[in-house]
Amino acid sequence: MSKVCVLSQRVPYPPNKGEKLRTYHQIEFLKRWGYEVEVFSLIETEDDKKNAESLSAYLDIAVNTYLLESKLSRYIKAVCKGLPISVGAFYSKALQKVVNQKLKKGSDTLLLTASSLSHYVFNSPNLSGSTCRLFMDFMDVDSDKWAQYAASSSFPMNHVYKRESAGIKNLEAKTNKMFDECFLIAEEETALFSKKVDDSKPVTVLGNGLDFNAFYPANSKTVVTKTISHPHFLFTGVMDYKPNVDAVLWFMKNCWPLIRKGAPNAKFTIAGMNPIEDIKSLNGKVGVEVTGFVDDILPYFHNAHAFVAPFRLARGVQNKVLQAAACKLPIITTPMGGEGIHFANSDAMWIVKDADEFASACLESINDLGLAQTKAEKSYRAIISEYSWEQQLTPLKEALGQR
Repeated sequence: MSKVCVLSQRVPYPPNKGEKLRTYHQIEFLKRWGYEVEVFSLIETEDDKKNAESLSAYLDIAVNTYLLESKLSRYIKAVCKGLPISVGAFYSKALQKVVNQKLKKGSDTLLLTASSLSHYVFNSPNLSGSTCRLFMDFMDVDSDKWAQYAASSSFPMNHVYKRESAGIKNLEAKTNKMFDECFLIAEEETALFSKKVDDSKPVTVLGNGLDFNAFYPANSKTVVTKTISHPHFLFTGVMDYKPNVDAVLWFMKNCWPLIRKGAPNAKFTIAGMNPIEDIKSLNGKVGVEVTGFVDDILPYFHNAHAFVAPFRLARGVQNKVLQAAACKLPIITTPMGGEGIHFANSDAMWIVKDADEFASACLESINDLGLAQTKAEKSYRAIISEYSWEQQLTPLKEALGQR
């Protein structure tokens, strides 16, 4: 039996946020495909360690954890060594020794799940001549994400982000040249990578799927009743993540007053863990609810009449938009929120560019229920037919099967 060693920045369990969800399903399917899987994850808290133990028990695999030093210490060391802060943030000497041993042994396949982790490979004295097969799941073009942050920030953070973008870009290019195969989440990402990072060889699209047992439509009569009497918009996500915070604050400042003017009883729920103070302060204001962490996100999808994805900073595919489609919710998004999603077009959702258009689309989702449900139905049919995890992970299966 072939062995695949998965290196992840964080324990990919529970699968309740972007990169955790993606890596978890990759591991689950590797096990189904008959591979022996061993996971190597970095941790910071006791909860992380417990999550690793839960993952090990649930999938019956070995999950090894490596406790990180204090965040400040890691950041300072990265800067002093001239490394991207992302590299220092996820560096452990103990994990470096493991990677060294794996490369020396040369019989296993290594699957890394973030560009910053490739430093472990390039920093190893055993890389030269190693027969280990090396695969990288970039997920998104991280260097471009940092460039977006730099462009939208003021001094001194714009310089910090600019430095990070340059360092990660160099690491991404080197990884693509030297690893057996690299993956990105969507065709838009691979085109961007080829244009701005490295075109020495193509990067393979490895999309995100959806667990249709976890996300599914509510009873249709309930949805129709609520859309008539209680307009209720939803946004979900980790609420200390810059693109999510930017999206919500922009929506609240530029769109929500216009929506409330047209629909005075409209409600907006922001559901997700770790809300920063700027987000917490919105709770209770003009029809807004901020939930913080919730045990089960599905009821929030079922109680909403429409989903908003007002992204201005983003890379890759927004899982929350896929989840909304699987729950058959009408979706109002910016072009960036629909990026990388095959069915993101005007037939299946509202895709708008500015605040006035966004607010108008939200009001239209209230006032034209037939149109809203037609769009939602088209999104739902598309995701059911194209976005199972097994379908989306086929390129990984094919790559691992090649010799």
